[in-house]
Amino acid sequence: MNPHFCETLRRKSSGYELGLGSSMGYTYIMKKINRRQRFGTLSLLWFLGLLLIIGCTSTPKPEVSPAKTPRFLSHTEQRILPLYPDQTEEGPRMALHITILEGSGSHGQFIQEFLYDGLSPQAYTERLITQYADQYFSMKNSPAIFDEYRDRFLASLNWEYAETWEASSPWPQVLVISRSLEYYLGGAHGMQEKRYFVIFQDTHRMQALTLADIIEPDSWSPLEELIAQALRIETNLEPDEPLSQGGFFEDEVEIPDNFFLTPQGLGFHWDPYEIAPYVMGSLEVLLPYEQIQGILKPGTPIDF
Repeated sequence: MNPHFCETLRRKSSGYELGLGSSMGYTYIMKKINRRQRFGTLSLLWFLGLLLIIGCTSTPKPEVSPAKTPRFLSHTEQRILPLYPDQTEEGPRMALHITILEGSGSHGQFIQEFLYDGLSPQAYTERLITQYADQYFSMKNSPAIFDEYRDRFLASLNWEYAETWEASSPWPQVLVISRSLEYYLGGAHGMQEKRYFVIFQDTHRMQALTLADIIEPDSWSPLEELIAQALRIETNLEPDEPLSQGGFFEDEVEIPDNFFLTPQGLGFHWDPYEIAPYVMGSLEVLLPYEQIQGILKPGTPIDF
């Protein structure tokens, strides 16, 4: 607000420009109103003046980013593929459960090109179903392997595949998409995988971010040490204990490119077998932003 305007409002609220600053004006007004009216009038003037002063000195609201939070719809497709379609009794089968994202406008076009290999969500889903159906039914083309599974490991003929896409937007200009896989394709046990995609958007473009886009070039070693300490906490190790004491394959862990962002911090994800045995499962750590302020690039498009 204009400072000269604010000064004028203050002077008016204190009475200088309402005729109350001179004795003549004061005498004239006091003769026209009684004591109760005088008290009410002065109280009203004081209250209005206080509101005007507060309005002049209040802090302006921060500007809001022009980027809009994208909206996605989830579409789920489920299929049951019997290994023996003509068999009347229940037999081996493969279950598929696929949940994908459908966007509109530039968001929909970007995820189709970047995540679905240029295919529409429906075409991407059908390609997955065809791919795993062909793989499943191909067992019947290898009689020796098939007979062994059928006679000794009947449960191994019941396959499962689930793929789930999810999206979140910690800030209007940042989009985080994850793809989670859970599958059993025969063998000793099933498997899990998860991949994150961090995308920056503004009114003009959308761009997939890498760690190099947000991390200072000389900060990789400090970041690696913070990740190692977070893994020690995750596995109840002491700060000076080697990671191998907690079941990890190595004492040093390389920084993965599979990262994500939340309003609380920068996270990293590892699938089973990447840095530790299957029994330890998937691993994730989250580094709070206050720990990595000196590691992040200044002017990064992400609003921390």
